[in-house]
Amino acid sequence: MRKKKVKTKAVRWHASQESDELIFAVCDRYFFQLGKSAQTSEGEERQRGAAASVAEWIQTEKNRADITREKIYPLFWEACQRGFLLLQAPTERNLKKHLEEFYALENYPGEITVVNVRGDSAAQHVTSTAADLIIGLIDRVWKEKKAKYPNDPAAQAVHLGMGAGYAAMLVAKRLATKIHAGEEVPQLVLHAISSGGFLPNEPHKAPSTYFTYFDPSLTNIKYVALFSATVVDHDDYENLKTNPGIRFSFEQKDEIDIIVTSLAAADHEHGLLVQYLTHLVDQKLLPPNLLEGMRNAGWVGDVQFRPYSIDGPLTDISPVRAVTLFELDELVELAKDPHNGKYVVLVAGPCGECGATKKHALKPLIANEKLRLWTHLVTDARTARELLE
Repeated sequence: MRKKKVKTKAVRWHASQESDELIFAVCDRYFFQLGKSAQTSEGEERQRGAAASVAEWIQTEKNRADITREKIYPLFWEACQRGFLLLQAPTERNLKKHLEEFYALENYPGEITVVNVRGDSAAQHVTSTAADLIIGLIDRVWKEKKAKYPNDPAAQAVHLGMGAGYAAMLVAKRLATKIHAGEEVPQLVLHAISSGGFLPNEPHKAPSTYFTYFDPSLTNIKYVALFSATVVDHDDYENLKTNPGIRFSFEQKDEIDIIVTSLAAADHEHGLLVQYLTHLVDQKLLPPNLLEGMRNAGWVGDVQFRPYSIDGPLTDISPVRAVTLFELDELVELAKDPHNGKYVVLVAGPCGECGATKKHALKPLIANEKLRLWTHLVTDARTARELLE
């Protein structure tokens, strides 16, 4: 009896099937080829194109005859997905200098970075620049701790406090991408410095959610979450901090070396505090004129959901307050001491959802020494120019 032949279906090729080594080699060779072609006005390499040259090189050097010119670009997109290709936005030193002079910051130990980007992608590039800066701070803290505790690996761990919000989420994503791509880092301990779980349909803006970007199998990492009520009555706050499920987070806050936070404007609809208080007003859980009353009291912005005016922090302008590890005056004290080994990175780019700048909320954090709660301020060129107007 003749056996029936079974047809096997060919496996369709996809760039995700290829190894990191091959994909990186393609990118490396491609940029090399572009540079080589640019130096040749009428050369053979320029006429044939970089993709064809890279494909021929892969076929010869890697013994992959199946990698044709058409497959080079899918391999490039796969490299982007794996974090091998990360753009680094340019910075604007003249605007930085003008801000320092305009706001008399010559004696302030903080550093300003102005990212020279505009348009829809400005918010993302500001957060990417902030993340790259934080990688440098992690390395600085790590070196200091290794010198101080040469025989104690646990004491060498770097503690990173992450705030809530869209900007902090983008910073966390970039940090995780760089670390997973091979950036050398010590043991990291990630702390949530606020619960941040304001709206049930936006869990991605809560620190404990985007901690999942960091793969424990690739990174030596630990977590200190903050699971609590989003807001509480002022009278209940001190008792809340002694709750067994929350107390540990507050007890560990002094271990934090680098704090990452952003800000929101009081008059901007996409600010998390504005959104949540509006939600509570709509649910008739707070007075209908609450937001108007807060703005009449001078509220211009908030950092870690703690409101402030142009004159300083505001404490009792609402019946409720957010649960957060640090008050504004605590951040100011941390930031103004250049020798304590602590850093506060304030990400102050445009809104990631609509592109609006936060100049009115940011100005007091630069102009008023009672509110200078940052050691490193990262903003965009458009915001910087508006601050100088």
